Amino acid sequence: MTDRANCSTSTTNWRQPKPLATDVLEKPARLLPKMKLEELVTVMLLTVAAIDQYLPIGLVLAGVLLVYITVVHGDFIYRSYLTLNRDLTGLALIIDVKIDLWLRLHKNKGIHELFLDIVRKYPNKPAMIDIEKETTETFEEFNAHCNRYANYFQGLGYRSGDVVALYMENSVEFVAAWMGLAKIGVVTAWINSNLKREQLVHCITASKTKAIITSVTLQNMLIDAIDQKLFKVDGIDVYSVGEPKKNSGFKNLQKKLDAQAISEPKTLDTVDFKSVLCFIYTSGTTGMPKAAVMKHFRYYSIAVGAAKSFGIRSSDRMYVSMPIYHTAAGILGVGQALLGGSSCVIRKKFSASNFWRDCVKYDCTVSQYIGEICRYLLAQPVVKEESVHRMRLLVGNGLRAEIWQPFVDRFRVRIGELYGSTEGTSSLVNIDGHVGACGFLPISPLTKKMHPVRLIKVDDVTGEAIRTADGLCIACNPGESGAMVSTIRKNNPLLQFEGYLNKKETNKKIIRDVFAKGDSCFLTGDLLHWDRLGYVYFKDRTGDTFRWKGENVSTTEVEAILHPITGLSDATVYGVEVPKREGRVGMASVVRAVSKEENESEFVQRVGARLSSSLTSYAIPQFIRICQDVEKTGTFKLVKTNLQRIGITDIPSDSIYIFNSENRIFVPFDNDLRCKVSLGSYPF
Repeated sequence: MTDRANCSTSTTNWRQPKPLATDVLEKPARLLPKMKLEELVTVMLLTVAAIDQYLPIGLVLAGVLLVYITVVHGDFIYRSYLTLNRDLTGLALIIDVKIDLWLRLHKNKGIHELFLDIVRKYPNKPAMIDIEKETTETFEEFNAHCNRYANYFQGLGYRSGDVVALYMENSVEFVAAWMGLAKIGVVTAWINSNLKREQLVHCITASKTKAIITSVTLQNMLIDAIDQKLFKVDGIDVYSVGEPKKNSGFKNLQKKLDAQAISEPKTLDTVDFKSVLCFIYTSGTTGMPKAAVMKHFRYYSIAVGAAKSFGIRSSDRMYVSMPIYHTAAGILGVGQALLGGSSCVIRKKFSASNFWRDCVKYDCTVSQYIGEICRYLLAQPVVKEESVHRMRLLVGNGLRAEIWQPFVDRFRVRIGELYGSTEGTSSLVNIDGHVGACGFLPISPLTKKMHPVRLIKVDDVTGEAIRTADGLCIACNPGESGAMVSTIRKNNPLLQFEGYLNKKETNKKIIRDVFAKGDSCFLTGDLLHWDRLGYVYFKDRTGDTFRWKGENVSTTEVEAILHPITGLSDATVYGVEVPKREGRVGMASVVRAVSKEENESEFVQRVGARLSSSLTSYAIPQFIRICQDVEKTGTFKLVKTNLQRIGITDIPSDSIYIFNSENRIFVPFDNDLRCKVSLGSYPF
């Protein structure tokens, strides 16, 4: 076997304890049959009386104690034994990460300074490879690229705390822009490149930006929003990295950058490990996208924590095809190059047919994923590159249990599944490759004290925390499901919740009086299941958010687009499950006002046109249900649970339409289309 083949199949790592079998614990392990208390006491007394004549009393009592412990705690001891290796490995990982972060906090060097240490260490090593532009920049060349941004904006008077919005596709240019601006303390707002009109305008204005940097292709979306009079760019400099559109008023940033010095910018402000680095937008549970505050140390903890958890090395080549305006690709992926010295290969947009070809062509060894792309890759026909690639590890989240093992078996890779949120204070990692789990929580009362994450019981319908008579939350035990909460401690920088730019939204994510009066935790908004061995599995999202095509979709945000439509008396949006698809697909139940001016089909097309013009592709509801009424509570809050239960089931009184993405219209959901959806062949 060649060295190349050996590299592609090797996944040995000191942080990879042997996965545990769970079939032995389908029922609690019992060494003795269950007994009533009086029966147990009687048996024990008879036993003591029988052997007291032959053995010392101390030995007898010790034996009785051993029998008691075995009967009462035998199951727990057995489970603790099975998970000991995993829990100790996880404990060592937590200690390693915490010590490293405390040392970094003590030195207080910003991400840009840590990046310069990497540049000095690997000046001539490839740092950034842009597949679209077919360019490769060494660490020294990429640093010079970043410095052009820093020197240009510093020359314009930009200082620490100023904000510049980045509305760009995946590219080396995007990374160079934010790293260059970080050197002078300018905060960058990472705008979702799929956004348009209302959502785009909201994200830009929420950041209070002084300038916008966009690409040649995306500038049209900005021009459209301006033409629709959704916002004014008075006082905001708009730059296009390339030739701006005629009469747009945008400036050609590329020409200005070409004239800039490549030396390090002047140090005019203090930019350290605790400074704000960027704003990353997340859908959250309600309303428009929210800008989560990302500080330098938080960026570092995510990138380095993943590297330590899954053994990502400086010799690796990281393949990034997911959107780098998100945490997963922008930090977990790109961060391996900036902070670890790995090479980063960036593709503008994910392509299932080119994935393995790229990995072989660019010699990639690690990739970042979401569960949806794994399904796309499995659905692809077999290609020769599958058998010769050197990819050894895929790191990400959302890989479903039913395709986990087939994916690993076919592509011969290790999965590094994790769970966390951009704004959260803690995360979970699956360090031993246990199929379907997004991480684990120690079951031992001793080891779990060091872990800042717990599950609490919540109402299945409302998602609200269930509390005891004294007002505290109820912690879940192994074998139960609940919402994940992570500890917030103001005196501990590693457990501080920075939240969002909007302080009201920040307060919505904080739950107080959780395990003790006066404490506080970050509430993720997700339902997780904690099995009896401590493994944690993603179950569902609570509140008004569902996940589709790897993106969080806010139902409130979609409803805000629907409600102003004339001829619509009421509407509610929710996610429903469809066969053989990850996540939940969007469905809008709409109550149509009586009208003689247009028929139902015309009304649906008008609603569809509004949705497709204002929403990103993944946020557009794929189904519209025309119904007589929508259920409300006594306080007029919409009740979606019954509609979610019905899903795409046909009801005689309702009409259902499905979105045809090719023609971008809604068509009646007839039996032929229903069959395609059931078989998983409908092209959502």
